[in-house]
Amino acid sequence: MSLTTQFDSYQQLSSFMKMAPNFDGQTKTEIEAFFAQCMEGMENDSKKLLATLFIKALNKRINSEFIGENIYLGKYEISQIQLFNILIEKFPFVKFSQQITNNAIVDEMDDCEEVTLVDIGIGQGTQVVNIIELSKNLPQLRKLHVVGIEPFGDALAKAEETILGYNGKVPFQIAFTAIHDGAENVDFAAIKNVGGKIIVNASLALHHIQSDLLRKETIARIKQMNPSAFVLIEPNVNHYEPDFYTRFQSCYKHFYHIFQVIDRIENVGNVDKNALKLFFGREIEDIIGKDEKDRFEKHEPALHWIERLNECNFSINNNILKSPVTAGCGVEINYHEAGFLGFTHEDETVLAVIYAN
Repeated sequence: MSLTTQFDSYQQLSSFMKMAPNFDGQTKTEIEAFFAQCMEGMENDSKKLLATLFIKALNKRINSEFIGENIYLGKYEISQIQLFNILIEKFPFVKFSQQITNNAIVDEMDDCEEVTLVDIGIGQGTQVVNIIELSKNLPQLRKLHVVGIEPFGDALAKAEETILGYNGKVPFQIAFTAIHDGAENVDFAAIKNVGGKIIVNASLALHHIQSDLLRKETIARIKQMNPSAFVLIEPNVNHYEPDFYTRFQSCYKHFYHIFQVIDRIENVGNVDKNALKLFFGREIEDIIGKDEKDRFEKHEPALHWIERLNECNFSINNNILKSPVTAGCGVEINYHEAGFLGFTHEDETVLAVIYAN
């Protein structure tokens, strides 16, 4: 499907992007008028809301007081807990990618008395909690050592409290090592109290490492731990691309398909759906609205990650990943010969799961 058929004003939006960051007064006025047009009815039109978020990101470069922050007036705001629950329980890209990786990790733990699970970007520990729940019936497991790596201290503290709270509720001992840092700064080989089989999980985390060199060095240091499994979930899109207009094209297509999937989630109201879109709007703002030196969301295609893994002597073994029959919401899950499990909506493979050892 061509981009021009996705949104009837795409060409106008595209022309604005081509001119960034050099705008004259007339262009600024045209952008403001287009923004006003998109604001009308955007709560019921996914394409208008997407265009509005792109214009808001573009405003980082033109500094229009008219556009300002009125996209975030609060009409779509919901609690973080409610938003997080929708992502984990309803949004198929997150729900099924984590289910697939969790099952693969627990399968890898089978017949082990001791396991060290290194979770990169552990957040508040929700995925690890789900892994612990799945591990309750493992007959041999006696000790699980969780190493949580997370740059946000409050989230890391919550993860440690929650995970250690499972001691006494499961038939094995749980230990926790907190590493308050980004993965690129961690000396994985120096992590203490590592015992048993080592499994490394990185869910939507490694693209925050800012340079190609640091990404290669991080994967190489993970390899020094000699993990039995290294599981990655990453968006399958090139937002590492430095060229502004090329990055805009891939960004628009990527989030167009994400928004279309959100529209198809069942038993979720329109306010919650729009709040979820605004959550992704922050990523759009980073990808489109910030200078190159300030950008954080530098996603890359799955093939780039596979190339780095191979360079660091990892083998790709996606046969272990077990896919559900259907993900719903128009999302298909298929194995790709290149070495990843892809989550596809129409012609866009939005997300990839990679299993290496």
